[in-house]
Amino acid sequence: MKHIVQLFLVILFMGGCGPSTKLVRSWVNEEDTPKSYKKLAVVAIMPNASNRYLIERAVAGDLKDDGINAIPTYEIFPLAGRLGDIQELVKDREALKQKIKQKVEENNIDGLMIITVFNVETEERYVNDRSYMMGGTGYYGSPYMTGAYYNYYAYSIGTIYDNGYYVEDYTYFLECNLYDVASEELLWSGRTKTVNMESVEEEAVYFSEVVIKDLIKKKVIVP
Repeated sequence: MKHIVQLFLVILFMGGCGPSTKLVRSWVNEEDTPKSYKKLAVVAIMPNASNRYLIERAVAGDLKDDGINAIPTYEIFPLAGRLGDIQELVKDREALKQKIKQKVEENNIDGLMIITVFNVETEERYVNDRSYMMGGTGYYGSPYMTGAYYNYYAYSIGTIYDNGYYVEDYTYFLECNLYDVASEELLWSGRTKTVNMESVEEEAVYFSEVVIKDLIKKKVIVP
């Protein structure tokens, strides 16, 4: 029994320390892949300029490491995180389309990856501070968990009066679409899920890893 508990703790620890960004789904246009690009542009449409910079830099850098010529667009594209500019641009969508096309042509871009925040969900949950009730020894270090049933029964009754508290969990969903400029076709689309993001810089790296891994694995783009 002791070995089983120790093994469970190792698995729990490893799972809790892993990256919080996961690819939850992806779609591939089988008719138009694989593709090779001379200049693949990465654009992250974010209300925050710093977040845009971090994501574009991470994705473009990883693509280059895989032999794909990619560039960030935070210095050449509009919608660079200035909320006022975004509100003005979207008033005339046709003018915005033409501006994007102009930027693509001016910079000789033949592939375009667009990353956006698809949704943000919040959920309130109650954290039961059981380590306090156990004298600070935690779940599996306590005799209440490994002892007789009546010990655990008595402990469970006691947790009614614990020092628990409420926290809010934030889940961020990002959507990433890869377009072929010449045909204007969507080649690949994926969505990621990030729970309780603590560092945008770290999660940008995880996001880039899961997205590019799927693109390479499914041979959507090739060097």
